[in-house]
Amino acid sequence: MQSSFVLFFIILGLLFGKWRRYQEYYPTLLFWITGNLLYEVLLFHHRVWVFHPVGMDHLFLPDHLMVSLGITLIIYPFVIPVFLGRLPLHVSGRLWWILLWALLFTVIEFIAYVNHSITHHYGWSLLCSFLFNVVTFSLLIIHQKTALAAWILSGSFIAFLFIFFDIPMP
Repeated sequence: MQSSFVLFFIILGLLFGKWRRYQEYYPTLLFWITGNLLYEVLLFHHRVWVFHPVGMDHLFLPDHLMVSLGITLIIYPFVIPVFLGRLPLHVSGRLWWILLWALLFTVIEFIAYVNHSITHHYGWSLLCSFLFNVVTFSLLIIHQKTALAAWILSGSFIAFLFIFFDIPMP
């Protein structure tokens, strides 16, 4: 299941990504990767979502960590040149763009959820994922413009999530 998503985003990135400006997006990609790796470390014993290999995933992405690394190291680099490369200029267009990407990621998670490729824990839900995706894609745009603001906002958001979901400190 997750392998299919990886393939989907590779094709999407190759077809629609603005690859000439990749160096411009690279710091924001590293910001996104860092955020995902922080999730893996900080919530290692208290994950609110867990990936499970289904079907051929057992060959390529055999456990949660490998699925997460596949998403982080393969999907994100192919999403960034599409998401930032085709970012609308006007605020209203950007809001729709954020909602579109948040919805796309949530629909894919819903498919994975129905196929038992992801499970939610400790009160997490698809609605939480949608809201999380809205915040994530918003932060990517903010990071592209003002990295320090994105770091401060993401730190605040992480603190909020720890408190809201009563996550024990590692």
